[in-house]
Amino acid sequence: MTLELKALLVMCLYTPLLAIISANVNAKFAGVSWGLGNREVEPQLPDWAVRLKKSHANLLENIAAFIGVVLIAHVVGVHDNYTVAAAWSFVAARLAHTLVYTLGITFLSIRTMLFFASIIALFVIA
Repeated sequence: MTLELKALLVMCLYTPLLAIISANVNAKFAGVSWGLGNREVEPQLPDWAVRLKKSHANLLENIAAFIGVVLIAHVVGVHDNYTVAAAWSFVAARLAHTLVYTLGITFLSIRTMLFFASIIALFVIA
């Protein structure tokens, strides 16, 4: 397994893990019955929990592109130091993005910079 595919595996495991964490946070504040119900009314969550949920949604918007470029690069046999560095940069940027977004850190627009770092990594792999 190439290092790029290992990075892809990390993200494929991280994405549902983040969903589980977010769901458990929601259930903690809204109650288990809310979590098991139709969820017609959004619960009142602390700001950090809302940002965690948004971070997961943002990851879902970008993970498909990462899966696509890594698998295409693998199928066509593109594997070099640039694709390895870009794949792991994507992983690092997305992990840091979740942390920074959830904590509400806005210093120097770091959340936005991390988002664009992950997008640049996609284009490097492509």
